[in-house]
Amino acid sequence: MTLRVAFVSMHTSPAEQAGTADAGGMNVLIRSLAAALGQQGVSVHFITRRSDPRQPARMDMGDGVVLHHVDAGPATSLPKSLIDAHIDAFREGLRALGPFDLMHSHHWMSGVAALPVARERGIPHVMTFHSVAAHPNSPLRDGEPPESPARLDGEVSCATQSDLVIAVSHHEAAVVIGRCGAEPEQVAIVRPGVDVELFHPSDEVWTPSADIRPGYLLFAARLQPLKGADIAIAALGEVPEDERPDLVVVGQTSADFSGYEAELHQLVADLGLEQRLTFLPGQDRPALARLMRHAALVLVPSHSETFGLVALEASASGTPVLAAAAGGLTEAICNTHTGMLVPEHDASIWGQELTALLRDGDRRRDMGLRGRERALTMTWPKVAARTLTLYRRLLEDS
Repeated sequence: MTLRVAFVSMHTSPAEQAGTADAGGMNVLIRSLAAALGQQGVSVHFITRRSDPRQPARMDMGDGVVLHHVDAGPATSLPKSLIDAHIDAFREGLRALGPFDLMHSHHWMSGVAALPVARERGIPHVMTFHSVAAHPNSPLRDGEPPESPARLDGEVSCATQSDLVIAVSHHEAAVVIGRCGAEPEQVAIVRPGVDVELFHPSDEVWTPSADIRPGYLLFAARLQPLKGADIAIAALGEVPEDERPDLVVVGQTSADFSGYEAELHQLVADLGLEQRLTFLPGQDRPALARLMRHAALVLVPSHSETFGLVALEASASGTPVLAAAAGGLTEAICNTHTGMLVPEHDASIWGQELTALLRDGDRRRDMGLRGRERALTMTWPKVAARTLTLYRRLLEDS
């Protein structure tokens, strides 16, 4: 009998944001896991909020995945900070779908919406947070809004009431247990995978363009303070001018941080780096993969990451990573083997580490080779198999 699983993701539509780099690791992770489960015989029903009136109620995405759009609030894209006002309406939309053997919610809003529905139907509820709110007493970076009380309370409810929490790293598991109150025996760790066919080492000659020259650095993420694009730019300014490569910044500004991109451009001007910076909008997956495999280094200076999928994609591309020693990034790369972890967000320290790696081509090549070898052990079919084992164990016990 085919296992029917509801993937509930209130603000992540694979049709709306198919493969854009700035959509972040979370969109890629959910979509890739759904497809890999579908390829292993699971019937996956991906349920999300309608964010455009043209989106159909139901769409076949292939690979055993069916996409459902539920009316909850205005049919337009909304900042994540505004979507939680429509949780109750989204829950009503969920009630009209099914039947399902299991519900797997992604992000806290989805869990708050889906938990009551799963309880009404007597089926297990699985929770994956992907990110957990900063502690209420944590200092906020400039421009970052405080978390809503609804999120803090909702995460506790999801952690303590779900039948299983799947964390994407040991770091996330520790936070879910220590801060949100999840029982340790109800938390399992399944690290994300990577598409090693799409992301692979270079087998072609890079054709320089007027904007991007060989030996460039790459930053790819949503443009918001948490991701640290300002650190990447400031670090470039610390590299001696005669050794300074280009930096390509790929990503779009999140709706919650509409002024951040202007701040980055001002920083570039203040540091006199206009001739060394190229800003690109979010790229589709093949374009991002091509940029990755031709880069000298990928920079991931995030202030917090539950895992850091971009770092693993860089490794699969044979490209070493310079990353912050923040959260799950310490698990996404192996320090000194597939990349270097920087313990602080001080631009001068980042500049020193960056300069040292740029001067050591042999070391970068070794890191790239080791990164590719490790990535080959972390494919999406393996992640799906591990997830499916957890699903079946949960259903057997229920």
